[in-house]
Amino acid sequence: MDLFFGTSNPGKLRELLRLVAGLPVRVLSPAELGRPLPEVLEDGASFAENAAKKARAFARVAGVPALADDSGLAVDALGGAPGVISARWSEDLDPRPLPRAERDLANDRKLLAALARIDDPGRGAAYVAVLAVAAPDGRLLASAEGRCRGRIARSPRGGGGFGYDPLFVPDGHEATMAELAPAAKDALSHRGAAFRALRPALARLAGLAGTLDEPRGNG
Repeated sequence: MDLFFGTSNPGKLRELLRLVAGLPVRVLSPAELGRPLPEVLEDGASFAENAAKKARAFARVAGVPALADDSGLAVDALGGAPGVISARWSEDLDPRPLPRAERDLANDRKLLAALARIDDPGRGAAYVAVLAVAAPDGRLLASAEGRCRGRIARSPRGGGGFGYDPLFVPDGHEATMAELAPAAKDALSHRGAAFRALRPALARLAGLAGTLDEPRGNG
């Protein structure tokens, strides 16, 4: 089954390619599609709403089933913020269109400043990811959520990963997500958990790939 993954984030694409190994699925990236992705307004109140909205939009453009991810960080001491605006949380401080790596650094700086007076016991957080798969006709075919509990470190560590990974220490570990080897991160991460939950549905859909573009009957 061809499965389009609508993301411009190379880190997310690398993670999916590792996680889809062994399934009868060929992942197509935006570069392979050869046409621009639609701009999807991520105005949903939840990760699930945004993931489904993006999956439907990408599937219509790609003409094949599409998988979309919406994910972010929920910090206990901040009432669940930055939540669904995790990727653009620092835009209120610097609204310029920054490259992804620079925006990640700005987000990390804002998080450290927000928690500067919070002691370690109060620095709990969760990474949350929702993966959604939609058909070109708009049907939502499957979705799954994954979570990873941890805490926010006092300074960034590690050169791997992306986003808040240099600050996020998973429960039971001393290394940040950015210090973990890719396989170790996949075993712990919110996106890895969501994909493992989604994997049985993807295997089933791959077996039904020839019928996904057919409209449903009334019976």
